[in-house]
Amino acid sequence: VDISNRQSFINKKIIEALTKQREKTLLQQKEDHENLIHSIFPPMVAKDLIRKQSGQDLTVSQSRRDFGLGHMNLGSLVAQMHQEVTILFTDIVGFTSMSQTVAPQQVMEFLHELFVRFDELVDRDSLLWKVETIGDAFMVASGLEGVRTKSRELAISDPSSIGSCLCPATAAVLFGKSALAEARTLTMPNSMQCQIRAGVHTGDVCSGVVGTRMPRYCLFGDTVN
Repeated sequence: VDISNRQSFINKKIIEALTKQREKTLLQQKEDHENLIHSIFPPMVAKDLIRKQSGQDLTVSQSRRDFGLGHMNLGSLVAQMHQEVTILFTDIVGFTSMSQTVAPQQVMEFLHELFVRFDELVDRDSLLWKVETIGDAFMVASGLEGVRTKSRELAISDPSSIGSCLCPATAAVLFGKSALAEARTLTMPNSMQCQIRAGVHTGDVCSGVVGTRMPRYCLFGDTVN
């Protein structure tokens, strides 16, 4: 009897330990999933997507939960209008000719290094939102409603902030000037100094999450075109 009780006690402890480990793993997966969504979508969109997915999870057993970005219920997030948004594009001078003379891996490593520096510039201003990169082009929007959670007061008190106390157009221009200077500090894979072009335009845009498989937060309108 003592041996049987001891074995039952051991089995119970093993089951409890496995259950706690499984719950910890699921919570970590959920946290990683939410962090990924917040890194891709503006806070307002991310919170709505997470809320809707949490509702869907209630109807699915834990053993079948999928915290990936596979299929999302977008609902009312399809379109939203924004007024007086400043769009800034940059591209790299001589990128096409350079990419034809060096290995693709070198091009990707160079773009990664450059765009990481641009990402850091975007993070320094609460008015800015990185929309996307297309090839060597980097697209930033300034003044989109509800895309950043960082308070204006915190941004002003931060000496590294590049323009949060200013209007969206000024913040975009200051980012462009910083990006131009940052690019000049890099050397392209063909040993040429990196130089970029930058252009800005201000007007109304429509934002939305497009698609349900690998969805993207996109901007549309004449201001973008």
